Amino acid sequence: MWLRYGVDAENKLVEVENVPSGRTYLRCPYCASALIAKKGKVKEHHFAHDGATCNLVIKREPCDIPRLPLYDAFNIFLTGKELEQLNKLWHRHKSHENGIDRLEILPAFTRESFVEISQNINAATERKAYQFTKLGQIPVGALPLSAFNCVQEPLIEQKLALLESAIFDNSGSVLPREELWVRLTDLRIYSDQIRKILLASLYYLKVQADGQVFHKIGITTRSIDSRLVEIYRDVRSHFQNVDIEVVRTWANRGNIERYFKYRYSSGNYPIGSLTEYFKFATPNETQPVERDLHQMPAKVLSPAEQDILAGKQDDFLVALLADEQTKADNRRVSDSASAHAGLRIEANLRQRFLAQPSSQKIIAALHQGDRLRDAAKASVAVEVAHKVIAVVHSICECTTGLSD
Repeated sequence: MWLRYGVDAENKLVEVENVPSGRTYLRCPYCASALIAKKGKVKEHHFAHDGATCNLVIKREPCDIPRLPLYDAFNIFLTGKELEQLNKLWHRHKSHENGIDRLEILPAFTRESFVEISQNINAATERKAYQFTKLGQIPVGALPLSAFNCVQEPLIEQKLALLESAIFDNSGSVLPREELWVRLTDLRIYSDQIRKILLASLYYLKVQADGQVFHKIGITTRSIDSRLVEIYRDVRSHFQNVDIEVVRTWANRGNIERYFKYRYSSGNYPIGSLTEYFKFATPNETQPVERDLHQMPAKVLSPAEQDILAGKQDDFLVALLADEQTKADNRRVSDSASAHAGLRIEANLRQRFLAQPSSQKIIAALHQGDRLRDAAKASVAVEVAHKVIAVVHSICECTTGLSD
């Protein structure tokens, strides 16, 4: 149920939210089969194949799916029982300085890096104690919003770098056509999700209606004034006297809305079918929420995010996919034309990959004499660093071969 994108006749990505339920004019971006939009009230909206689902969609591991980290799955692959135990552990130890004894730690907590060894010794057991990491505070809804950004944003960039490096094999060569098509499609879908959250502004409203006070969280890609007209109409269908105050808006913060709902789910206040409203009983409950929001700094776009937001990333990938199709068509006509197209594609992919900020960090660190793992540990996966080196070597080999 993870496929949320189809492609139209012009090979443009279309999200499931932008089409009506039922049969569509869209095709699967992986296998080109016709798609049906599944938009019920229980399961997450998604596309299904009009026939047998292709293996590229149905057999993928969760870690291999091109979805944003920490965007819509805050239990981070925990089972229900594991999440329940994690919550108990948090409430039992959040205010204690003794730390958590290792016997209370489930394997999943260390596997997902939710806990780490602390500097304290557990007073009761006299053994080394554990403490929650920032990542571990997310499933229990304890991490402040500003800290959540600091955790999620590097993970988004790291996965982007992994997807960019996945188009090369370990020798630095571009993957064969079929595999390359899949990896480029993964990269397109992932980049579009980044673009979606960057295009959206987060807003927080105070609503007074017939003597009641509640708040609304939401995101919009339009002006807040345009959105307020709709919100006012929605609330007026349930209340007579309505006044709405914009507490604050945050540009490029579409990533925060879902975590806010998760973190403050106990205050959720549904109004009929309207679900993005929150009601806090006292100022002692309202003020910490507003403080949590106000402490978020303004979003500063990285160079990679600027390219994605401007659509440059997708334009580049669409052109490459078109080149790949041309290369496949030409193979039936001319081996030399096919080879020329293939060399152009490989050169473009290598050049763009090495120009990415993550690749430049690795190259700069290695030039300074850092070891590979030390060069990668700050913000780039070691496997990405290996691919950077392999691609550099492959370019050097090609250059040497041409000079010979």
